[in-house]
Amino acid sequence: MIPYFNQPSLSLGPVSIHAFGVLIAIGILASLLLIRRRAQFLGLDLDLSKGMVTWILAAGFIMAHIFDRIAYFPRETFNDPLSLLKIWAGISSFGGFIGAAIGALLFIWHSKMGTERWHYLDLLAYSFPIGWLFGRTGCFVAYDHPGTPTAFFLGQAYRDGVVRHNLGLEEALYTLLIAALFFALGHKKTRPAGFFVGLLSAVYAPGRFFLDYLRIEDARYFQLTPGQYGSILLLIFGLWVLWHSHYKVKRGFDAD
Repeated sequence: MIPYFNQPSLSLGPVSIHAFGVLIAIGILASLLLIRRRAQFLGLDLDLSKGMVTWILAAGFIMAHIFDRIAYFPRETFNDPLSLLKIWAGISSFGGFIGAAIGALLFIWHSKMGTERWHYLDLLAYSFPIGWLFGRTGCFVAYDHPGTPTAFFLGQAYRDGVVRHNLGLEEALYTLLIAALFFALGHKKTRPAGFFVGLLSAVYAPGRFFLDYLRIEDARYFQLTPGQYGSILLLIFGLWVLWHSHYKVKRGFDAD
């Protein structure tokens, strides 16, 4: 069992810096550094990579909040629609994924990218797990996703004394496995275009789907959380991309 502890924080006058925010920032920085390093390894354009990241982050953060309010707090949002404008007040991971997809598509359209778009999307997908690992570790120290009571050895004591699944920790550990898998596969330059996009979607979705059964605070629609519906769609998408990239290679030309 992991004992209860207060989230680490640092007070600088009137400003408090919490571990959650620091870990999110470290995650973004780590992903950006990995993108830069891998872009050089693959011979991809750094300016295009930076541009796509900027669009994805902007759209991702905005949509993360909008989806959080609509999918998880529909009644409160209906009573206070202006809460949609308070982008600092609550975010959803799947909302962020939707926003990231919108940002990527807009950037591809704006920059008139051709068949090379999958290589840049793969670049971002490859760097995602390391950033997500830090982000979910932030959720862990902030007790952001309490789960059901458990006797599991990784269960954590909460402020009320109940030992629960800490789903931030458990998803961080699952993400660590994905990151290790990606690093093991990443040394090879000749992966088919779309490979890491498809693989990320296909391996993240099942873990998230089953972990969501342990959540106690999320809204549910027909017994499933919004994240579980998103996981189903993400798995279908991932398997389709993997099939598409494999089919293209088998036919003797790159995925487009």
